[in-house]
Amino acid sequence: MDFGALQQPALNQPGNNRGDGAAAAGDFDMLGWYMEIPVVSRIYLTGALLTTAACAVDIISPFNLYYSANLIFQEGQIWRLVTTFLFFGMFSFDFLFHMYFLVRYCRLLEEGDYRGRTAHFVMFILFG
Repeated sequence: MDFGALQQPALNQPGNNRGDGAAAAGDFDMLGWYMEIPVVSRIYLTGALLTTAACAVDIISPFNLYYSANLIFQEGQIWRLVTTFLFFGMFSFDFLFHMYFLVRYCRLLEEGDYRGRTAHFVMFILFG
């Protein structure tokens, strides 16, 4: 019996799946993981990360993001209706947990109960 045909190429050899000689066992494709997230959950995650990054580098102040009925309806600052749900605090360990749970549960809902019903999921996020 010829078992040579059943052997796989070594991970550190040029014949591996990636073709660059890197070991595939320890690799994590961040872009691949990001693109696997359903579209609404991905937009929500991106918005939360960008809002937090903008606050971290002092482009905007967190005080310009919170919900205030007076500022929304009397001053016309309607962005506060959305940004209040995008800011989870400054970058910290707590922020990482918020992002983990945001992606996990939004993804579970979008891939489960709302599969094929993206508009319903958006309405659920906006008004639920």
